[in-house]
Amino acid sequence: MQVILLDTGICRVPEFHVLRDGSRRMLDCHAVVALIEHPQRGWGLFDVGYSQAMISATQQLPWSLYRQATPLQLSPELEVVNQLPRYGLSAADIGWIVLSHAHADHVAALADFPQAQIYMSAVAFELLSQVQGINALRRGIIPSLFPQGWHQRLHLIYEFRDQPLFALGNTHDLFGDGLLKLVELPGHARGQIGMYIANSRPILLAADGAWHSRAIREQVLPHPIIYFMIDDAKAMATTLARLSAFAQAYPEVLIVPCHCPEIYASEVATA
Repeated sequence: MQVILLDTGICRVPEFHVLRDGSRRMLDCHAVVALIEHPQRGWGLFDVGYSQAMISATQQLPWSLYRQATPLQLSPELEVVNQLPRYGLSAADIGWIVLSHAHADHVAALADFPQAQIYMSAVAFELLSQVQGINALRRGIIPSLFPQGWHQRLHLIYEFRDQPLFALGNTHDLFGDGLLKLVELPGHARGQIGMYIANSRPILLAADGAWHSRAIREQVLPHPIIYFMIDDAKAMATTLARLSAFAQAYPEVLIVPCHCPEIYASEVATA
């Protein structure tokens, strides 16, 4: 399978927000998504990242608070839909999308793919359906980023009963062929899932299970100052410990935290 990691834009945060032992210097946290060519199901995406829709959706209160909390650096050429021609593709070629969770930085470009079938966990969708206003914003959710009628293309994932990944638990085999295995990564956001890609170079897309590869290597949690927007801090710590155990057991697997500056430098900027 061809797997291409794409940068879709930056939010800037102090390093100690991401790693509690970090400094006050500002980190460029890229929002990386994966463009994946499945041998039978064709091209798809794991998350869709930022788009200019993020700008228009955060013009007014309360949503403008999102941009104040995480200043953004976006440009049209980084939108996934505008990067696809580089690979001979267009939006119509994207047949499926897996959303790791409902946070705005992972779903902002969803409207650019009106034909794609969408997969997300039933737990994440349940929360998305219940929150609005400040309660949604506190959870990183901007409902207006979900285009009208998207539910008609939505496939909810209720069960994770397939072959387990070491330390991470049971999986959901997305297309039933063992190539793309979804795994629960609770804590950061309710219903968050990652994806294990059983490729010649295996990859674990860890979403926001960690924000930095060093967090996984050394089990460094984020600063408690950001816990107000975390769904379950205890579960987040457990997920980080499990990712660390998996990384130690399978060093050959490339683990991709969505916003990690190390991953951006080694796997995206140089591609």
